[in-house]
Amino acid sequence: MPADFRIENLDALARMRDRLATLREGAEKVVSRAISTLKRRLPVEARRKITEKYNLPAGEVRKRLLCAGDSSSVTLTALGRPQTLIKFGARQNGAGVAVQIQKGRTVQITHAFIRTPAGARGAGPQVLIRNEALNIGSLPDQVQDIAVVDHNRHGYPIVLLGGPPVAEMLRDGDNEERLTGFAQETFAAEVDRLAEIARGK
Repeated sequence: MPADFRIENLDALARMRDRLATLREGAEKVVSRAISTLKRRLPVEARRKITEKYNLPAGEVRKRLLCAGDSSSVTLTALGRPQTLIKFGARQNGAGVAVQIQKGRTVQITHAFIRTPAGARGAGPQVLIRNEALNIGSLPDQVQDIAVVDHNRHGYPIVLLGGPPVAEMLRDGDNEERLTGFAQETFAAEVDRLAEIARGK
């Protein structure tokens, strides 16, 4: 499921700024430009918060963050599709596959292996596990089976393994609280800056 993170009542926050109140005209333009700035900066900050903790490349996070806004709010949407485990730097070893989903925390997935699924070579190597191996023991936290993508020579299903979606990473911990504070501070500072420029014209 996608995660929507919404910052509301920006128009009310803007009206509280002293410098905006002194403008005889152009206040709406100042607010509009400040919202545009926030739409650019909020996904960058969200990406930074996520990659502080999770071992997913920044480019992969960026592709899954969308930001939109109107005259009084900005909404950041994180897409909810699970990320394939190979994107977290998974490595084959003698016991299976080791991976760091969260930075500094390596988990071992026994019986897993890395291979390019037959018929999906464009996807490249992926972390897979035989379906019957899933019954031997539960998967580590944050590791999930995504879909059956292949079968072995005996016809048993082979399952693609993945990590958490970016939407879950966005909701993790106090990210939303910290991003709310960042958004309000960024917007207020930009309103003040633009209003000062407008007054100087």
